[in-house]
This record gives sequence, C-alpha cells and structure tokens, in this order.
Amino acid sequence: MDQRPVHYGSEEYVQASQASNGQPPRSRRERKALQNKAPRVRRKLRRRFFLWVFLIAGLAVGYHYYAQTRDSLLSTAAVKANPGAFQGRVTVLLLGEGLVQAGSQDITNPKAPDQTDTMILVTLDPKTGQAGVLSIPRDTLVNLPQAGGIAKINDANFVGGPSLAVKVVEKTLGVPVDYFIETNIWNFPKIINALGGLTVDVPFPMHYGTATGAGSYLNINLNAGIQHLNGQQVLEFVRFRQESLGDIGRIQQQQYIIRLILKKMLTPGEVTKIPEILGMLRQEITATNLTTQQMLALGLWGSHVKVSQVRFATLPGTPQTISGTDYWILDRHLLPPLIDDVLLDRFTRKDRAHLHIIVRSGTMTLTAADQVASWLRQQGFSVGPVVWANQHDHQLNTVVDYTGDKYLAQRLAAALGSVGSTSVEEVPYHDVPGVDLVITVGSDLHLNPAAHI
Repeated sequence: MDQRPVHYGSEEYVQASQASNGQPPRSRRERKALQNKAPRVRRKLRRRFFLWVFLIAGLAVGYHYYAQTRDSLLSTAAVKANPGAFQGRVTVLLLGEGLVQAGSQDITNPKAPDQTDTMILVTLDPKTGQAGVLSIPRDTLVNLPQAGGIAKINDANFVGGPSLAVKVVEKTLGVPVDYFIETNIWNFPKIINALGGLTVDVPFPMHYGTATGAGSYLNINLNAGIQHLNGQQVLEFVRFRQESLGDIGRIQQQQYIIRLILKKMLTPGEVTKIPEILGMLRQEITATNLTTQQMLALGLWGSHVKVSQVRFATLPGTPQTISGTDYWILDRHLLPPLIDDVLLDRFTRKDRAHLHIIVRSGTMTLTAADQVASWLRQQGFSVGPVVWANQHDHQLNTVVDYTGDKYLAQRLAAALGSVGSTSVEEVPYHDVPGVDLVITVGSDLHLNPAAHI
C-alpha cells in the first residue's frame, strides 16, 4: 500500500485530508457503513498490533549502532534540556489503533482518532535499568463523561484522541503518564522478516477464516508446536482470539511475542539490521509527544535493559456482560500492589515516616477526615491532628503535593475514591516547613483501606 500514515497537524496531514478522488477521509460512521456491506465474518475482525514494542526495543538496541558515532547521547544539549524526563523514571502509554477492512478493502483513516485495539503502559527506570510492561484490556470499564458515561477504555482515543486516553489511564491506574506513542501496523510483517522471523511455540491449533482467504490478514492457519514463523504468521499468532480466554488470551500471546522480539533484537548479530528496522519504525508512528532526542535517550537507557529485567502483567479484573456488552471489570484491590511491582514505583519504598501529611476536613464533620488520617498512619506516614479546611462544602477530595513525587500523589488520590473524585495539585515550592502533602477530604470520599501506597 502506497499511502503512509502522517503526523497529526503536519502539512502532510492537511494535504491528506482529501482522498485520491477529492473526497475527505472517511469518518468512523462512514467506515462502519462500508463494513456493514462486507461479509459478517470479516466485520468481526480488526488487525491487532503492538508495533510499539519495536519502537522501544529498536531504539534500545539501536544505541549500540548509534554509539559508534556518538560518545555520549545524554551529554547533548537537547537531552539536558529535559531534566524532568531524563533524570527519573519515564512512563509511556503505547496506543495501537485498529486497521479496518470491508471485504478486501482497507478503509482505515490513519489521521482520524479511532478506538484503540491495544493499550500498554511501559515504564523504564534509568537508575535501576529495569522496565515494566502493563497491558490494559481494551474492554476495561471506565467512566467516560465525554462518551456519555460508562464506556470501554478503548473509546477514549476515539472521543478525545491520545491526550484523553492518557488522562483516562492516569485516573484509572493512579499512575502519571509522561508520554504517548500511537502506532499503525503497515510494516509489521516486513519488520519480523527483517529479523529473520521468530521461532514460536504455538500452544494449540489456531485456525480462522476460509481457504480462499489464504495470505490475507483475515486468515489464520497455524498448527500447534514449536516452529519458525515469518512476519505474516507472527501477525496471525498475535491476532488469534481463543474464545475461552477472549482478549486476555490474545494479550498473553502478544506478551510472549514481545519477549521473543526483545531477546532477538538484543542479540549482537542483529545490530546490523537496526538501521533498516528503525526506518520502518518511523513510518509506524501516527502521533507522539516525544521528540527525536527523547526517543534516542530512551534508546540509550533501553540498551542496558535485559529481558529478564522486564516485568510483564495484565490489568487485573474479571469479565462481565452488562446490558449485552462485554466489559473487563478492574479489580481495584489487586491493582495497587501490581502497579507497585510491575511499574517499579521506587517512590513508595521511601521512608514514609519522613513524609509529613496534613489532613483537613472539607465537610461539616471530622469523621471522614479522621478515617483518612488513621489510615495514613497505618501506612507509616507521619500525620498530625486533623484540622478544619477554610470551607466545609468540599465535594471533591484534594491532594496538594509539595514533594514533586507525582507517583505518590496520584496513588493517594486513587485510594481516596473513584475516578474523578480527587484532584491533585503539584506545588513546586511553599513556605511551610515540615509539610509534604496536604489532603482535604470532601463528601466524595470513598476510601479503599486495602490500597497499597
């Protein structure tokens, strides 16, 4: 296919706003209408992708090649100009949009936000050399006012683009997101082929489609057992959906392939292929707020990450059907310890006794504020007597953070109530010594005593 994805807002984007026949890019409604004309079996499938892993892994290994001409990437002025992003842990939300087919026709509009088929949160800690990968099921139930209330988390990108997707993930997980990368899958099989394919242990027969569909993205035909797969076959492997496990099973298959890709790309013999692969990767990004220098810096850090240092997990929960729609219901009791383990939150391992918190009551009673103060003391924080807020009609809870520890503030906010019930304010400087955080308890308090801070 000759048409390539372009970056949002660019001149190329504007030029591409008219199709080859002079028509504007198809809206999601128009594409759905076209899909309805296609055979039903074809409407049910959308290409799955997680090409984001190549961006991180490719840039990571690419440093070995890049270092032959540059002594120290982190010494450049461009990287030094971003101290907040490059002196601490970096968290990146990776978004994979679905490519849509109607019959044999690809009707994807890569320039228009759509539902995400893949959402994964990746964190890299340059001080420890460790990384975490958290897969977020696309059916995760969230409160999305922009979509009318209850919705699936993959609707966030369609409703408000990557920026809204970032905000929803932050509120849902209680973890700040520094950057996002949105990708397409135009070159996926070619990139796998450039690596020489992958040796994969297919756990069970994977068959979907018809004999006439051989060679198409809608046909899957893999036998069980260890075998060497080419790019097209690897794509079939990660797309296959086992009915008993649904999307969770497909996530497990994706994570397995990610491990194989990382292992192979970190092999010295693959270094010479990096320039070719990186060239393909650049064409896969449809939107990002990372600069070229920042991506190269991630590559520098990633070059020191071993596969054994990458922790993988899936957002905990259970499947449930509500009003005929399948959702993944997040388990908020299991989420905090998983976030702490997989996303490597070093801030939560600080000596909590040295963090001094003031708890204020923003309602007409001290009862709820006393409950929060007691819970914080049990967590090991230093908390003084509860005091009154200036006003007693607070609905939202508020967390004012003076530490610069954005992870801690977000985790506290998540523990105080549901998404949207707590606001977080970061204050870089204040003149009250001995105070690290101020929490005002409002009427929307729904404290989770099992939360792991």
